[in-house]
Amino acid sequence: MQFFKPSANGMNLEIQDDHSRRMTDIAFRHLYGAYNNYLQKQDHLWVKEVSNDDSRFGKSEYMLSRNNLNILESEEYTQSIAATLFSHIWLLSAANYYRQHYKNNTTIKNTSSPQDIAVQLNLHKTVISYAEEMHYIRNTIAHLVESDKKKTSQITDLDFKAAYKYTKVTWVIFCAILRNYGLRPDLGSWGIQTSLYSLPRTIVCNEK
Repeated sequence: MQFFKPSANGMNLEIQDDHSRRMTDIAFRHLYGAYNNYLQKQDHLWVKEVSNDDSRFGKSEYMLSRNNLNILESEEYTQSIAATLFSHIWLLSAANYYRQHYKNNTTIKNTSSPQDIAVQLNLHKTVISYAEEMHYIRNTIAHLVESDKKKTSQITDLDFKAAYKYTKVTWVIFCAILRNYGLRPDLGSWGIQTSLYSLPRTIVCNEK
């Protein structure tokens, strides 16, 4: 997918254009980091099944795996947070760029949140729901908003699979933005993009 956008016709939008593309790259790099830690931790998940009266409990193999699991889960969580935050930034930045560039196209008037953009583009309700979920998680991370017990998604559940979902829904909305302005995304663009960062095309992640 080419992220270089049309000429701004004299408008000073080059910095915003560059910012959006950099945020996209950072989001996918962090998503790969979360994926890498996700895969590595599979070898250590067995320790969660070991009770304190198990003969393996406290032995060197158990302690080593437990330590590795804690580190990998922490890294996965950190990278997942970053991927979610940068996906959110990238989408709003791109939407603002196109909104300002194509001023005659008034489809997108509000770019305050991913779900607002999705609603204006008449996207499927599932896309809108995931976008709203991502925005809620983003606010929880960035503004220390206390978790809403009514929400099914919580910041404590943020892992590679959740970050993957949020990054993919961002991609879906981004492609819809392109189409809204008469630009055609590459055929199979999600598969192309994920392959560039050694990510799976689907959420099935080859668990061990």
